[in-house]
Amino acid sequence: MDNIEMINLWKQYDEKLEKSLSLNRKIITELQLQKAKGALKPTKRIKKWAVFIGILYVIFLGMIIYGAIKHHASIFFTASIVIHLLVSVTAIALYIRQLYLINQIDNSENVIEMQQKLANLKSLSLTIVGISFLQMPVFTTWFITEKWIIEAPLNFALIQVPIVLAFTAAGIWLYKNINIKNIDKKWFKLLFSGPEWNGTIKSAMFLEEIESFKHN
Repeated sequence: MDNIEMINLWKQYDEKLEKSLSLNRKIITELQLQKAKGALKPTKRIKKWAVFIGILYVIFLGMIIYGAIKHHASIFFTASIVIHLLVSVTAIALYIRQLYLINQIDNSENVIEMQQKLANLKSLSLTIVGISFLQMPVFTTWFITEKWIIEAPLNFALIQVPIVLAFTAAGIWLYKNINIKNIDKKWFKLLFSGPEWNGTIKSAMFLEEIESFKHN
């Protein structure tokens, strides 16, 4: 066997090996994509329930506000419920946006596109929780009455005001620090440890495995 035949055999072998590797990459990519999409199913189910329950809750809050206005309830009570209602509506809108993104991920075959949408999905999850904590002060103001302020101003100033300020500071701190850069901190893991968040993380991990395989 001369050198030319040997070279041709090696070329044929290399071509077959490259085709085999290409086929393996394609199969593994497709499997990982399906796993990534499947990991989001529990997340999607939870978000659908969140939207449904959230809509019912908003209707309930609307009825409370209507009753409060009709019966001339304390301005603090009415304002607190209105703020809570606005935050709830915002959260529902963001959940609907997340469901739209999950549907786009289900219909996507491009790894980079899926990674971008997953990043948006995680960002929206952080925004929802952050906004929810930003309303913390309203849970300390709904029971305040004008009568209490007039009849016991010292009591109100020394007890209620510090509590409201403390909840306000805590809400602002959480809103600012609920960020992906704190994902490894214990308090962050405590807040984001349910199936809704874990499904998104697992999906992202499957996509990262595809990139790792291609790189190797």
